[in-house]
Amino acid sequence: MKDRFERFEKFTFLINNIYRDIQKIKLSYLKQHGLKGSHMMCMYYLGQSPQGMTFKELCELCHEDKSLISRNLSYLKKAGYIVDCSDSSKKYKSILSLSEDGKRVLEDIKDTTERIFCQVYLDKGENELDIFYDNLAEISSKIDLIIEKDEYNDKNNN
Repeated sequence: MKDRFERFEKFTFLINNIYRDIQKIKLSYLKQHGLKGSHMMCMYYLGQSPQGMTFKELCELCHEDKSLISRNLSYLKKAGYIVDCSDSSKKYKSILSLSEDGKRVLEDIKDTTERIFCQVYLDKGENELDIFYDNLAEISSKIDLIIEKDEYNDKNNN
């Protein structure tokens, strides 16, 4: 059996490398539209909700603090990517959604992502990909649970 530390190091190296590469691709494309990764997160969730959503709902979905989401929304409004669909004068009660320009940019980004990942997954079947993502989700959930329970600081746990 492989040394567990060696396997863990390989896993973290590969995950970090994949993340870095994805960030390079994503940031290069987002730059063309004057966007950053955190802007994309807001646009993605707004794009998933055709009826729009409130500031609070967006904060919960993005798992980010209110100040970051507030700055992102302010920028996206000025850039013309989101609109306020409500009559509310209160910022936090407003219903926000993507503008037509925001929908177009999001669709362009989705198309680019699809094209890139089709190249990556060229030789993988749907079943293989499902198993891979299920395993990755399970690993992520278990790590989250360890962090939640603060078990990583307990030297008695093996």
